[in-house]
Amino acid sequence: MSTNDYPQVGTGWAFPPSWGPVDDEPGSPPTPARLRTNDGYDHVIDALELHVRTLIGSRVMRPEFGADADRYVFEPRTPAVCHRLADDVRRALVVGEPRVIVDRVHAEPAGAAQERIDVTVDFRIDRHRRTESLVIPYYAGGQP
Repeated sequence: MSTNDYPQVGTGWAFPPSWGPVDDEPGSPPTPARLRTNDGYDHVIDALELHVRTLIGSRVMRPEFGADADRYVFEPRTPAVCHRLADDVRRALVVGEPRVIVDRVHAEPAGAAQERIDVTVDFRIDRHRRTESLVIPYYAGGQP
């Protein structure tokens, strides 16, 4: 999906930042590589993951940016930890990402994975579209 599908989203750097060749026409001289960008749905997914994985206070100009989810790395996989993690992610996205409507955030231990918690974010880019889901895995230190 591109900017034509979601004009309100815009275009920005792809994450992680990388440089790549420009698609040249056959027979034309090669052009230098440039920064990769994305738009539409892919741009929103990159922004959500970046927002969730950023530590609060790590951005100098926006100290409130981020979900501070890394503080759960050494926590056990209990229902209370899952609830707190989901609440932190929901708060960060509702406050800091105006391009999406967050319908639901749910965190649960990832079955057989001993130290992983899957955070599922159900969101919409446009209120008239269907809900999309993004699953972000977190690795916690202990076992319940």
